[in-house]
Amino acid sequence: MNMVLMIPSLSTDTLSIELTIKEAFVLGSGVKYAADPKISKEARRKVLRSLEQKLFPATSNTIDYHTLDV
Repeated sequence: MNMVLMIPSLSTDTLSIELTIKEAFVLGSGVKYAADPKISKEARRKVLRSLEQKLFPATSNTIDYHTLDV
């Protein structure tokens, strides 16, 4: 089952992510960087974090107080 996210403005919206040269190389080429295997993981994490903030801006800046044990 494939899920399709239907948000009309996604085709024209842009996303800016600051990556190191190594991170960009690893993501762009798909090569595993043996010297530091954490590079691709961190690069993917940066991309996903930025996407979440772009797609769900309200949830990335708020805290659900009802879930806290205060």
